[in-house]
Amino acid sequence: MKLEAPFDYIYCNGEVGKHIATYIVGESRIGEDGKYELETHSHPIVQYKDGAKGVVWNRAELTDCEVLCNEEDMRVDVRRFFTLCVHLARLKEDDPQKDDYTQAAMHAADEAEPLKEKLRRYGIGFKPYEGRSEEECAVFVGSCREGYYADVYDCPVFYYDIVEPTLEELAKRMTGEREFWERIFDHVVKVRYTPESSLAEDFVENL
Repeated sequence: MKLEAPFDYIYCNGEVGKHIATYIVGESRIGEDGKYELETHSHPIVQYKDGAKGVVWNRAELTDCEVLCNEEDMRVDVRRFFTLCVHLARLKEDDPQKDDYTQAAMHAADEAEPLKEKLRRYGIGFKPYEGRSEEECAVFVGSCREGYYADVYDCPVFYYDIVEPTLEELAKRMTGEREFWERIFDHVVKVRYTPESSLAEDFVENL
């Protein structure tokens, strides 16, 4: 089934492509009850940037794919991008079927630059989620045997759990993490830390 413009740009298991057609496979049979049954599979046909048209994603069906954007708005929202980075990190775990979002989210930053480069080749940029120019991230700061720790949670655009020997080093690390993701998102959003502990209240205001 040939598609028409505006075409979607889709993602599956680390691959990005322009969805130009769909290869539909039908399998008919008679069930044990004597009734006719039809099973269909829809595989995307994509065009890679600077590549030949008509590459079939034969190991992925459309239900496995995520629509990033289309030609009318060549931007993906920041929350969806982070979710894809987490997904990529999960694929590299020893047990990718294990539902450990937190562990994968801690390694999402390793996937951000390569995935952004794939999007950039198609001219895909970023947009705020539902028009929000600011994302709030709850942060808990406390002391521990090794020094001080910061746990950022309930945050839709990044996650980390870090420990540093001093508050000064912790502040530098937290600022660096925030600046890294704001840069990844081309500064279309600002991240604001929301303190969730007594130690975090004054500490976060000075970041």
